[in-house]
Amino acid sequence: MKRYISVLLLLSLVMVGLFSFSPDRAFACSCVAKNTQERLDDAAAVFVGKVIHKGLPSMWGSGETREYAFDVQRAWKGVSTKRITIQALAGGSESCGISFSKNQSYIIFAHYDEKRMLQTNLCSGNVQASVDESAAILGTAAMEADALSGSAYGGSMPSLNLFLYVSALILVAAASIMAWRAIQRKRRL
Repeated sequence: MKRYISVLLLLSLVMVGLFSFSPDRAFACSCVAKNTQERLDDAAAVFVGKVIHKGLPSMWGSGETREYAFDVQRAWKGVSTKRITIQALAGGSESCGISFSKNQSYIIFAHYDEKRMLQTNLCSGNVQASVDESAAILGTAAMEADALSGSAYGGSMPSLNLFLYVSALILVAAASIMAWRAIQRKRRL
């Protein structure tokens, strides 16, 4: 019985260690130079929006992403709602990651990923800009927010890391309970 508990505790510790410390990933970001018109043509969605929600990092598609919800102020392409949620690559600029600040407005160039979710990254050409500045950059052929309707805000996807941490915690708790019961049984004898 002692051996069983020792093996179970060791296995739990190994699992916690494996899931707690992810290996460093090596990425190099190299963006193709494009002008504004090329970015507009290549993107599935182009809009100016104010960040209203900044989610937690999660594993999605081909890397770690963070969910952002925007109040759309003006749309040029691919947006028909007043609110939209996109995924942005998380991480630093070395891995093409990008971060948006809450309550700031940005011109967003988004593309569909393999799961048909709108996603953006450092190379997409997103810039912080007001609605007035966006007209100077992209032109005036846009749909104003008043003409948009509804919301395309989807709930956030649970983080893979959160799942792993909770799983490891459950394993450690189960091992601890089993060890405590074994000790209690031994004391009774």
